[in-house]
Amino acid sequence: MTLADVTLIAKKIGVGIVITIVPFVIIFGGLWLTQTLLAKDQQPTNVQSKTTTPHATGTGN
Repeated sequence: MTLADVTLIAKKIGVGIVITIVPFVIIFGGLWLTQTLLAKDQQPTNVQSKTTTPHATGTGN
């Protein structure tokens, strides 16, 4: 194998890696962006829990 052959193989491997990684970056980047944009639109809700005991409602022993 000559240096030109090794260079050609290295370029083909590099292009294959890029072609494989680019769709994943696009998909996961879009999911991250969607999650970020949706998280900004949500207002924090302040929910107070009312816990009752049998003594507080008058139904206990």
